[in-house]
Amino acid sequence: AAFEGFRLTRENPRVVLAWSIFHFVVSSIGAVVLIAFGGDAMTQLAEQPEAAPGEMTALLREMAPAYMILAPLGLATMSAIAAAVYRLQLRPQEGGFGHLRFGADEIRLVLLTLIYYVLAVIGLVGLILLAGVIAGVVAAVAPDAQAPAAWATLLFCGGLIIYALVRLSLAPVLTFQERRLVVFGSWSLTRGHFWRLLGAYVLAGLTIAVVTLLTTVIFAAVLGIISVTMGRGLEGVGAVFQPDFSSISAYVTVETFIYLVVTAVLNAIYYPVILSPQVVAYRAFRTPEPAPPYEGGAGI
Repeated sequence: AAFEGFRLTRENPRVVLAWSIFHFVVSSIGAVVLIAFGGDAMTQLAEQPEAAPGEMTALLREMAPAYMILAPLGLATMSAIAAAVYRLQLRPQEGGFGHLRFGADEIRLVLLTLIYYVLAVIGLVGLILLAGVIAGVVAAVAPDAQAPAAWATLLFCGGLIIYALVRLSLAPVLTFQERRLVVFGSWSLTRGHFWRLLGAYVLAGLTIAVVTLLTTVIFAAVLGIISVTMGRGLEGVGAVFQPDFSSISAYVTVETFIYLVVTAVLNAIYYPVILSPQVVAYRAFRTPEPAPPYEGGAGI
């Protein structure tokens, strides 16, 4: 399950190319939105990383319109690419440009994400209240045990969050495949499979992290060579990770363009690697076990 995403990308290079183009276009649109609605504030924030709280608040307020556009754009993008990954594996007969589209399936995934955001906020508030109650009880009963109790509470709450995330992780696949909102159906489907699922997710995450790290190192080295060759020195490399959002002409450089291309390809690989274990698990847990052989008497 952990390596299914790599197999998927290796066997479908045209689809990966389509996803790369999609991510490149979305990233470019996002950059244009930032430049148009918060470019000056972004530039000032980069130039004054230690600005006073009042100035920081003013700059963040100035960038709010940009993020009000980017937030739904990001949500729609993640839902579209997730549906494309699921569609490639579960409904390959539904073609299209990289199996990308934005219809009922994607809207349901958007709604599911919003529902989980609300549930996550409620859950975090509950855990904070629980931690506060435990801290108050420990402080009153055994003041010397406050530090160990705090660590134990933190580990417990963290473990509870991970457990819930893993048990609910198949909800997007269920929602996509059953063409309806399935908020808690994953809980029963993953019963008894927590550790196997967690292992698959951790292994997939570590693998894509290594790939991303190696790609970033190679990319930075190549970018440094290009920047030095063009006479920009190593400033061109720094500008990639801290671009100038004051205008489109200031933002668009050779280094930035290469960065957008490399990031788009990485995203085209990242999402299948992270999402494919869910599809493998869904297929495994949904497949009915074969009926036992009949052991009746002869002649029946």
